[in-house]
Amino acid sequence: MATPRPDKHRACLVPNYYDGYLEKIENKSQKYKRYWTVLRGNELFFQVTSRDPMYIEKINLEDFLSVDDDGIYNNNLQHVMTLKMKSGDIKLKADTLESQVQWISFIHTVTKLEIPNLVLLPGQIQRLQEVLEQETKRRRKLMSSPPPLPPPRATTPELDQNNYDDVENDHLSCFYKVSRMEAETLLEKNKEFGNLLMRPSSDDLNLSITTRQAFNNKAIVKHYRIHCLDSGYIIDIEEGILCHSRREIINHFIQHTNGVLKPLEIPEDYENNLSIVVEDAESGELIHRKLHTLPKSAIKTLPQLVKKGELSPKKPAINKTETWSLDNNGMAKEKSRTYLKIEPPAMPSQPINRTGLILNINKELNKKFEQRRAAMGE
Repeated sequence: MATPRPDKHRACLVPNYYDGYLEKIENKSQKYKRYWTVLRGNELFFQVTSRDPMYIEKINLEDFLSVDDDGIYNNNLQHVMTLKMKSGDIKLKADTLESQVQWISFIHTVTKLEIPNLVLLPGQIQRLQEVLEQETKRRRKLMSSPPPLPPPRATTPELDQNNYDDVENDHLSCFYKVSRMEAETLLEKNKEFGNLLMRPSSDDLNLSITTRQAFNNKAIVKHYRIHCLDSGYIIDIEEGILCHSRREIINHFIQHTNGVLKPLEIPEDYENNLSIVVEDAESGELIHRKLHTLPKSAIKTLPQLVKKGELSPKKPAINKTETWSLDNNGMAKEKSRTYLKIEPPAMPSQPINRTGLILNINKELNKKFEQRRAAMGE
């Protein structure tokens, strides 16, 4: 059975002061394991190889007390040094004595912000002075007051369960919940709609930006890590770019590439006609059957019909007239009451010519009389 691969994380792109192979003693097995080690800022990153952009483990040197060579092991030509931390000691082994001295001098300079009193060559001392200046500037930059941030966004229990389901996703059309490989495929198949997208990172804690550019039928794909913090986001390039929102992250990539990178915005397809899928009884083939519907101009909603009076029934006219009652003198007195007024049927628009009607009847009768008289004479 294959041994599962250890979890990997990408190292932060802070200044790289020194690197090389070191052996670190494992807590479980108490055996040394060889790593490519990088001193970035005040942290040690342990990688499998020098080409591996991901790290296996890192040690933060904020709790650093001192670093010394272990004379007991060094008598056996095992160049072991001990990192004394507040949380405990960590043993590291270098390949050569020169490498051990270099590691001790760089770690001491970065953590204590001073050059150690060791026997070093002039070139080594000059390099340590450069590292001291870089680390001092970096510390001052971190300690300086950060720019004002907008008020924290309101969250709900549902949003807290997934770091990526916040309200900003509703406004970012280039955010896709896809993996690293799926992002590359998505950009390849939809290159006419954009070449940049935002996605969750593989560690389920941060975000990533994936870009794709094609030159001479050759695709160049790049991935950028975005660190999610309580106060904003940091683009993990150079010394880090602080952004207050995800939209600001996208704008940074667009502006600093002069519009070469464009967010991937895939248009959504909608049907223009109402149709259903039916199965042909003979062949079993699925057929899309279009349904005939009224045009929009002929469709009337209930409020429209009521407004036009098409659904309003005619109500009989209600008039108020006066009725009769007796007063103190026994005379009729008018009293108001309500009753229904029946409208008479509409009269024809043209008056009836009664004279012409009578003449026509007489002519018809005379004609019938002459016909009967002729029949009797025969």
